[in-house]
Amino acid sequence: MDKVQYLETQNNFFYKKVIRIGLPITLAQLLTSLLAFIDTVMVSGLGDNAVGAVGIGASFFFLMFMINFGLVSGLSIFFAQYWGSKDIKSIHKVFIVTLISSFGITFLFFIFGHFFSESIINIYSNSNDPVNGPILLEYGSSYLKIAAFSYLFHSFTFIVSMLMRSVEKVIFPQIVAAIMVALNTFLNYLLINGNYGFPNMGIEGAAVATVISSIVGAIIFVFFMIYTKREVFKIKFSLINEISREFVNKLFKKALPVTLNELIWGLGMSMYVIAFGFISVSAISSIHIANQIMGLFWVVNAGISNACAIMIGNKLGEGKIEVAKNWGKRFIKLSFFFGVILGTILFFTSAYIPNLFANISPEIKENVHLILIVFSFYVPIKFVNVIHIIGTLRAGGDTLFSFLVEMFALWGIGVPLAFILTIYTSLPLYVIIGIINIEEIVKFVLVNKRFFTYKWAKNLVAN
Repeated sequence: MDKVQYLETQNNFFYKKVIRIGLPITLAQLLTSLLAFIDTVMVSGLGDNAVGAVGIGASFFFLMFMINFGLVSGLSIFFAQYWGSKDIKSIHKVFIVTLISSFGITFLFFIFGHFFSESIINIYSNSNDPVNGPILLEYGSSYLKIAAFSYLFHSFTFIVSMLMRSVEKVIFPQIVAAIMVALNTFLNYLLINGNYGFPNMGIEGAAVATVISSIVGAIIFVFFMIYTKREVFKIKFSLINEISREFVNKLFKKALPVTLNELIWGLGMSMYVIAFGFISVSAISSIHIANQIMGLFWVVNAGISNACAIMIGNKLGEGKIEVAKNWGKRFIKLSFFFGVILGTILFFTSAYIPNLFANISPEIKENVHLILIVFSFYVPIKFVNVIHIIGTLRAGGDTLFSFLVEMFALWGIGVPLAFILTIYTSLPLYVIIGIINIEEIVKFVLVNKRFFTYKWAKNLVAN
């Protein structure tokens, strides 16, 4: 065993690398989650219907984001492994394929979000509330019509961020995210209520703030890529002529199951919102607020799982299979540990967090409190599931298995339960959510069993 191999087996080496890669990603994800959280807090001053409208708009964006996330993270497997083998030219070709594919998906969502905004809102809202329904439709369609202009810019910033993270340059995306959060918050303050002489735009002001901050983030990345001296970021778009059908097929053979996985998952999350719409507008608002809060707790796992994908992907690309297996087991323990800690914190703070939202009803505050208690018990299980779906299994290209597990758990258990319980029972919202999340337990058993077969531990870029 040489010195490098010896170091890779040591705890200190492993945890220092996790911190170096994972901490900046965690902070960047925290800033991204804060963006959505601050939007919701500031819009809550406009009342329950405004929160519900933003919640539906966020659900539609989330569906687009998850498809993009699946596509980009699936293709970023090759960013990480080609970086491990120091093949810069292939990284550029993967970037070009990713950009074209992602923009195609995002443009379709822009068309639907901007030109068919009322239809989208009607799909998500099913409560037939004669008082709140028309207000929700008006707020939601006006918000979505404007916010749709941010989609292409968000897509571009996400792709560049994934490239940077895959080659272990994780600080700069964090800085850009911080700028976007600060700008979005400031613009929200100016435009939602018309402060400092700016027009009082209400919910449309929140949408405009989102669009402007996303444009600024994309511009910063463009200037970085133009003026950087690092070859890996100076994308040679002329290489598009060298991208063969065989190369694209190789990429999508691994990326397509990931894309389908996230599409299925994103659609499942949308189905949940639609199911909750059968209860009431307040149910939609409650789950949206709870999800924004959970986003802040989720950032730790985002950092760990992305560090897992990058670190294990690099080692598999280097052909160090045993190191990858060893690190995978450490990531499982690490994610479960943080899941227990954060689940405990969530449990004991759940009664106080809803008070951050100014003008929402007592009913929604109580719903959010109880939903967070339910989520607190599932956090450790969810953390381990994600470390496999996004980290270990995906790093080795075992994407088809992940897709099948996700489809079975979500669409075979979670979604059917959601519609059955919301339409045919009068159970409280938090009880329904507790029952639906049984799918996470099923998934936990299946992905852990798969991990220990080590069928995922493969070098995808070896000749």
